[in-house]
Amino acid sequence: MIRYQIRSMSLLSVINDIRTKRLVPDAYFQRNLVWREIHKRDFIETILKGFPFPQMFFSRGEIDLDRMETTSCIVDGQQRANAIMEFVDNKFSCINKYFRELTDEEKSEFFKYEIGVIELDLSNTSPEVKEIFQRLNRTSNSLTTIEKLASEFGASEYMLVAKLLTDQLDLPEDDEEGDLKLDPLIPSSFFFWAKEMRAKSFQDFLRNSDIFTSHETARKVPLFYTLNIMSTVLTGYFNRNDQTLELLDTYKEEFAQKDLIVASVDKTAVLLSQLAFQKGSMWFQKANFFTLFTEVASRVYTGSTIDLTQTKVNLDGFQAAVPGDYALAAREAVNNKKERTLRASYVAKLLV
Repeated sequence: MIRYQIRSMSLLSVINDIRTKRLVPDAYFQRNLVWREIHKRDFIETILKGFPFPQMFFSRGEIDLDRMETTSCIVDGQQRANAIMEFVDNKFSCINKYFRELTDEEKSEFFKYEIGVIELDLSNTSPEVKEIFQRLNRTSNSLTTIEKLASEFGASEYMLVAKLLTDQLDLPEDDEEGDLKLDPLIPSSFFFWAKEMRAKSFQDFLRNSDIFTSHETARKVPLFYTLNIMSTVLTGYFNRNDQTLELLDTYKEEFAQKDLIVASVDKTAVLLSQLAFQKGSMWFQKANFFTLFTEVASRVYTGSTIDLTQTKVNLDGFQAAVPGDYALAAREAVNNKKERTLRASYVAKLLV
C-alpha cells in the first residue's frame, strides 16, 4: 500500500519550490509541454477567478541527509505548473493583463491561491511513480498513443535509439548526479554510446523540412514516425504500427543493430538533403517522405549506393505526373501495408 497525504499548498510555495529546484516539474517520465496559449490562459483565468481545479500529484522524494532537504517531482500537473510559471514570468497575458499589470492586491490573491496536492510517499526514481503517471493518463485523451508508449517503453533501447535520432533524449552532463530528467532504468553505458552517436543530420533535416508542425513535434509524432522508419528498414513493410510495437518489446534490453541503424538513418538524411527538394514538394508530405526515406535507408543499410543526379531527375519527373493509384495510396489509408507496399513499388523504380 502506497502511503500518501492530501494537503493544500499556496501558489507561492509551489512557485518558490520550482524556482529553487526543490520541486522538479519535468521528470524523466513526463511528456513534452503541449498546452497552447489558449489552454494556458483558460487555466490562469480559473485561478484569477478563484475557481478550483483538480488536484496535482507530487512524489515526496528522498531526504538528502547532508543538505537536510528533499527534492520532490510533479507526477501529474506539469502542464498546469508550466502555465503558472510562464504567467508569473510575463510570457503571456490573461484577461488582457500580464502578471506585471495586476494590482498588488490581485498579485497577492494569486499567490495565496490554494492548490490541492496529493503527496505520494515515494522516491522520485521508484518504478511506482512512473506507473502512477501512466495510470492517471490511461483513461483520458490527454496523452497520445506515442506519448503513452514513450513512457511505457521509456527505458527500451529501441525507443531510446529513436529518441536519440529525433533529439528527444536527455543526455547527462559530466557533473550531473541524480538528475530527475534521466530515467534511472537507463544504463550509463547507453548514455556513453549516445554521446558518440548523435544523429545531427537527421535531426536538422526533420527540423528544416517542415514535415511536422511544432504541435506535432511536441506530441512526439516524429518519434513514432522514426520508430516506424527503423522498423521498416529492419523488417520490411507492415500494417500501421504492428511491427514497431513488437520490436519495442523485443529490443527492450538490447538493440544490437543500433550503430548501423543510426548511421544509415543519418546518412540517408544527408543524401536526401543533397536532392534539394523545393518547399512544398510532394516528397515532404508525410506518406511520400516515409516511403522515399525508408527505400533509400534500406539501401544504405545494406551497403548499396545511389546515383543522386539521375534519381533526382526521376523523382521530379514522377512528381510532374503522379500515377492515380499512387496518389490514392498516398492520400487514403496511408499506413496500411497494402498502400505502403504500393508506394514503395513505384519509388523503388525511381532510385538509381
